Amino acid sequence: MQEITLMPGRMHGLVRQQSLRGWLAILLLSAGGRLISWAWHVAPAARREAPAEGLEFHADADGAGRIYVDGQLQGTLAGVQRL
Repeated sequence: MQEITLMPGRMHGLVRQQSLRGWLAILLLSAGGRLISWAWHVAPAARREAPAEGLEFHADADGAGRIYVDGQLQGTLAGVQRL
């Protein structure tokens, strides 16, 4: 395959010999990165549920905090004494 020379640029650093395949890979990767960035800006935000009404937090002497919703244990937070 024919070799081509890339000039100094933001992504490439110094002038170097690069194959056409390597140059194409750099071009596609940079275009893909831009498309992903634009997709995150355009994508709708996920709906969030309203916070639970009966949310409670209790810290115990054993160094673990417990989260309750309507009196039901939902989870334990190790090493958390307060929120």
